[in-house]
Amino acid sequence: MKVTTSTIFGALILACVGTSGTVAWAAGDRTSQAASPDSGYRIGDKLAPAKPPTPAGQYEEILWETLLPEGWSVDKELGSLNMDDLGDNDPKAREVMKKIREMWNQAPTNPKLDNKRVRIPGFVVPLDGERAKTRDFLLVPYFGACIHAPAPPANQIIHMVVKTKNPITVTPSAWISGTIHITRSDTRLGVSGYEMIVDQVEPYKQDAVDMFPI
Repeated sequence: MKVTTSTIFGALILACVGTSGTVAWAAGDRTSQAASPDSGYRIGDKLAPAKPPTPAGQYEEILWETLLPEGWSVDKELGSLNMDDLGDNDPKAREVMKKIREMWNQAPTNPKLDNKRVRIPGFVVPLDGERAKTRDFLLVPYFGACIHAPAPPANQIIHMVVKTKNPITVTPSAWISGTIHITRSDTRLGVSGYEMIVDQVEPYKQDAVDMFPI
């Protein structure tokens, strides 16, 4: 498959954090934008604001933007690649994609979060082959990341570890509570900059009256 600038910018759209609403992977690729039949989400969807089902208690509710270190941004990183001169089917496009992937895998984390008890909503990506029950999974900010679309920067992926003997039941989107650590993991579906020891998993519902802004 040829790597074109459309492919690059499709990847960049999904990689950019802080984007609201629905974004599409690979310009013109209508198949990849189709809704998942068992979840109702479309590739690139982010979670609408919602309040967690139970009080935060001992956990600090954080945003995906909180995972970024101060002064780091996708725009700043991409500005160093000089992509303005690239045209469709440019042979340099594949090289640029490789550089982007390297940058994302090495994306720095926020040191202020290390060893904190936090709660964050996101999309569940199982690593152990199980869809409904899992003990090892990633949490990502948009639907389809790491499976149907490129993995986001490492500082936007949390590797979730369940310490219980039995697997836990998960939904496509969920609130996850636990202790977060700055630990880089190279999983089969993407490089994560954080690891969280999971204490609690709660289904994500977008119909709450009081809204939690994300």
